[in-house]
Amino acid sequence: MTAFLELLRRRSSFLLTGHENPDGDCVGAEVALYHLLRALGKTVHIVNPDPMAKAFDFLAEHTPFASARTSETLPEFEVAVLLDCCQLSRVGALGKRLLASGATIAVVDHHVGSDAGDGSVCYVDPTAAATGALVRRLYRELDVPLGAAAAEGVFLSLVSDTGWFRYSNADEEVFAMAGELVGAGVDASRVYDAIHRRNHPDSPAVLAETLKRYQMLHGGKLARVSIDKPLLERCLRADFDTDAVLEPLRSIEGVEVVALLKERFDGGVKCSLRARGDVDVQAIVARFGGGGHKKAAGATLAMTLNEAEAAITDAVGAALAGGA
Repeated sequence: MTAFLELLRRRSSFLLTGHENPDGDCVGAEVALYHLLRALGKTVHIVNPDPMAKAFDFLAEHTPFASARTSETLPEFEVAVLLDCCQLSRVGALGKRLLASGATIAVVDHHVGSDAGDGSVCYVDPTAAATGALVRRLYRELDVPLGAAAAEGVFLSLVSDTGWFRYSNADEEVFAMAGELVGAGVDASRVYDAIHRRNHPDSPAVLAETLKRYQMLHGGKLARVSIDKPLLERCLRADFDTDAVLEPLRSIEGVEVVALLKERFDGGVKCSLRARGDVDVQAIVARFGGGGHKKAAGATLAMTLNEAEAAITDAVGAALAGGA
């Protein structure tokens, strides 16, 4: 933290970004860091690889976001901060532009191994439940009051990466922060409604079609569902969050690992794994160049969908047998 705080103090202009298709932890942490830097008198911009999802557009009421897809030129900056990721490759084509800028690359992240990424200055803590929690700690260290917008950003980070406090990473720090944030004026029901209760009319049908494709493997310990390109197109048209299929499958008695495989339009397969019990899915995806946490991790596999299904099924089987 010390080196990162010194970077914030010494530099005057910052560009904040995160991984492709930024999730709630990513954009929430960006909001919180944006307002921290503004409070310190810095020039700061948020530019993500992709436009923000509809579920998080309520953040735009108080925080400006830009997308590299629609920004031909980037604002001037001395430091690019990667939040909720640690590699320039995770920010798509924007990563090459950041590298070419010659700016300092910094990282704020809570994933295992993020201190070995592309950041020359890193604030990384894999024990933290969310990247937004790390930004909240920075406010305390710098003695900067947490304003309403930043509080909403931190809250979004926490609920996104703890599954609304259902997951095992919802620790004492998380509940203490959540209480503090609600006390500071965060409207939890408003945030929930914004994320989960503005679904497209076709989303129930898409969810039903996706769940119809699940398979139970390894004696019912692995629940696997695959989304091919035609179904993925339907998901995109309905603005459907494919992660919505994970929790119903993880709720099945006896399931220890859930695997969601999505065929990418540009080739390869995106794999997301979720675990119950003691299976370390981060160790599983590490075999394929992926990363994450013990109970939630992912990777992109340079394979066909059928090949990826076989590879992930075998790898999960080895983990279940104690070979991971």
